[in-house]
Amino acid sequence: MTQSIEVSTKEFVLDWTMQGAEGGRVRFTLSGQVSLLDDKRFYKVDGVLYIAEGSAYCQEIGNPRLHVRRNGVEETGRQWGWEPISSRKSANRLCTMDGYFVRTGYWAPADRSIQLGIVAEHGITRRRSHSATTTIRLIP
Repeated sequence: MTQSIEVSTKEFVLDWTMQGAEGGRVRFTLSGQVSLLDDKRFYKVDGVLYIAEGSAYCQEIGNPRLHVRRNGVEETGRQWGWEPISSRKSANRLCTMDGYFVRTGYWAPADRSIQLGIVAEHGITRRRSHSATTTIRLIP
């Protein structure tokens, strides 16, 4: 029987402000924690995406659909590649309900950190905007 023990846990916060065409703005916040499990064999990202300010202006910024993406960085600097880790929620939906998510995955011996960012998809063409990223270093 395998026992799940959290070895290393780091908290993160990422703020991103989107501007509307007529001066409105909405500030989104991504926060949570990243943990290593089972003697550093797996990672777990546990977080929430929510509107921190300006919820009345979601229509003004085009009511984008938002999701969280992750990337990993190995000891050599090589990266895993960006991958969505949360469901897509419209900005209007985030006004009434926070977007909670949990993601687990394999953590290789060469892995050192995880990068997280927010993606907004706009309109029928799904034009994408990306926030800055936050890097959570789990192993020195």
